[in-house]
Amino acid sequence: MAEPVLKQGSNGPDVRDLQQALKTLGHDPGPIDGVFGARTTSAVKAFQQVREIAVDGIVGRVTWINIDEADQSEPVLRLGSSGLPVRRLQSRMTAVGFDTGGVDGRFSQKTETAVKDLQQRSRLTVDGVVGPQTWAVVDALENEGGAS
Repeated sequence: MAEPVLKQGSNGPDVRDLQQALKTLGHDPGPIDGVFGARTTSAVKAFQQVREIAVDGIVGRVTWINIDEADQSEPVLRLGSSGLPVRRLQSRMTAVGFDTGGVDGRFSQKTETAVKDLQQRSRLTVDGVVGPQTWAVVDALENEGGAS
């Protein structure tokens, strides 16, 4: 499931997720209200400029990828976890064909099932928890290309 293209005038939960991600990354989108207004546009443009990608204020595929990869922290993730590390996990797993239920930054049961599948294929302990060993496998996924 591809992430939606968002721009000024967009609204809803996807915009709220974007605003939270921008805020976490140090770009103030204004209130986390699910409304893509002028302050969110400014925050997107500032983020795009820092990442040296096209500065158009539109959040499409390239901007989403940059958001998903901006935070390289590797905390332990499990059912109920949320935030940018979960987005990166979901993005990388989805790119190689695992069904995480989408890239929304929320570690759901579908994401847990996909993690267990990855762990089983990688001969790791199958517990659905993303710790150092599972992160090492996830980090290697970016080099395998999309098999979706």
